[in-house]
Amino acid sequence: MARWLTSDLHFGHWNIMAKYCSVTRPFETLDEMHAQLIARWNEVVLPDDEVIVVGDMIATRQADHHLMVGMLKLLNGHKLLVRGNHDPSDAIFIEAGFEKIEDHIWMPEERILIIHKAPDPLHGASELRIAQALQPDLVIHGHDHRHDTPENPRCLNVCVDRWGLRPVSWAHVEARIAAAGAETGVWAAAS
Repeated sequence: MARWLTSDLHFGHWNIMAKYCSVTRPFETLDEMHAQLIARWNEVVLPDDEVIVVGDMIATRQADHHLMVGMLKLLNGHKLLVRGNHDPSDAIFIEAGFEKIEDHIWMPEERILIIHKAPDPLHGASELRIAQALQPDLVIHGHDHRHDTPENPRCLNVCVDRWGLRPVSWAHVEARIAAAGAETGVWAAAS
């Protein structure tokens, strides 16, 4: 069994491909985007693997409940959701077989915090307060769709738009922890 992480698939969100992420999602229709997201997920994730979705799996208020449940059931793996700012009610995820739904995940032995937004005084103040309290060595997050920007060495952005629309393997997490070793220390207070 392997472990994978991903975020910000935005099933049902027309503007994610038409306006916000047209470079990484050059699709003509939502059906094409959905098919590619499912295919690329299932290329790497096996049925017995674990996938932690770090928010924004679905990003539409007009989502057809049964359509969304059906698409989510096509995705391989045992799925856990860390809620994002766009995710609808838990009902869709429960019906689709997600095994756990949380606001964040704290892994104390590894000193890893998994949360939708990066700890940031401007755009992730509540997340920054959690990071200040827990003092993680690594924060795994999503939310930021920019595919060409540098990252904080103590953070790993698993947004699909940064990873070829595919989940990220746990091996990348282990590599980031090794690289971040020199960067550990106290998370700065929000200003």
